[in-house]
Amino acid sequence: MSVTAFLGAYGFGNLGDELCLMEAMRAFPGGEAHALSADPAWTIRCVPGLAGCFREGPEMLALRPARVVFGGGMFGIAEAFAAWMPWMARAMRQGAEVHLHNLGVARIKDDLSWLDADARGVIARLASFTVRDYVSFEMVAEAGLGRMPRITFHPEADIPPDPTLADALLPRDVRLLGLSIIPSLRPYLDQDAARVRALLAEFEGHAVVPIVSTLHMDSAREDDMQGVGEFLFEVLPRMEIAAPILLDRAHWRAELTPARLKGLIARCDALVTQRKHNAIHAIGAGVRVIGLHPLEDDSLRRTFVAMAHRLPPGSRCLGLDTPPPCGPARP
Repeated sequence: MSVTAFLGAYGFGNLGDELCLMEAMRAFPGGEAHALSADPAWTIRCVPGLAGCFREGPEMLALRPARVVFGGGMFGIAEAFAAWMPWMARAMRQGAEVHLHNLGVARIKDDLSWLDADARGVIARLASFTVRDYVSFEMVAEAGLGRMPRITFHPEADIPPDPTLADALLPRDVRLLGLSIIPSLRPYLDQDAARVRALLAEFEGHAVVPIVSTLHMDSAREDDMQGVGEFLFEVLPRMEIAAPILLDRAHWRAELTPARLKGLIARCDALVTQRKHNAIHAIGAGVRVIGLHPLEDDSLRRTFVAMAHRLPPGSRCLGLDTPPPCGPARP
């Protein structure tokens, strides 16, 4: 049976990346699907139909893949290209077709040390090349890769939700507000506290659904559970939590998947989020979404622009001012 090898930032504890893997497997069906993963057991639990995982380039080549699909979240960065272009070149020499798929691309023109003759050969012979948004397209153009991609506009928005966890945990007789906040957003929330409180005032009387999409294995800054918990305690202490078990780490590790997370979001009346793939879940489910993001970071903003044609009524993106170097004084 033929093998497709999927390269992406999988297994690090970000359900948004595993969502991208699910979409990539739908886009490239057939045969056995094997994925690069830092935590194979977790990735396999999250992604139905995945046959196996690998950790290094030699393991991928040993699978003799007929296809290699490079994508999955913000994988279009110089470090990822540097790490995997040589292995994709070797896979091509073994007879594999190579696809760069649904990439989020950073300002790679600032470091093109990876763009050697082998890498240019891979790009020239790609079976397909797609990015997920307009800014990624511009980043490719600026880098001068010799080939322009097609824009996908986040097809992972169409992954169906799994309602089982929402049906088990969420009440049906109250209005629900999904909330997704990360710790590194806190200085921006403090700086713009008045606007944030004004934004949340309309949701008085809602119960909060903690939306935790990331417990990153390597970065405390990417700990949604900490971010949501602190925000609820300090900003919304009187709001009811609809399902407190969603703030339990063991439960999250055992029960949450990309499709179940979308099932939770689909039950909300609105979602307030800094995470782009939580916003994409909401857009795909027809749920009003309000994005909070630092003005100096375009990650969420570029997602709203790319998905503007699908935004549910009342959705918008609120840019937060950059705090001064020492941060605002707390009351």
